[in-house]
Amino acid sequence: MLHISDNPQTTAELHPNGQTRIKSAATLIGVHHQTLRRWWKADKFPKPIDINGILLFRNADLLAWLEHQHSASEV
Repeated sequence: MLHISDNPQTTAELHPNGQTRIKSAATLIGVHHQTLRRWWKADKFPKPIDINGILLFRNADLLAWLEHQHSASEV
């Protein structure tokens, strides 16, 4: 069963085993969706997976990236 997060407002709303659409992930992070596209093409952000022609981010990848950004900002 797919757990697709359409409009998560916080990381607490992300199911760890689910997926999130590109625009929703961009809104959650606070950037434009095209910024995410540039970042993943430059290997600065997790790449989405293609499920039946829809690009989705694994929530576990998003949560890990956010945690890494948080810990890097504390240094």
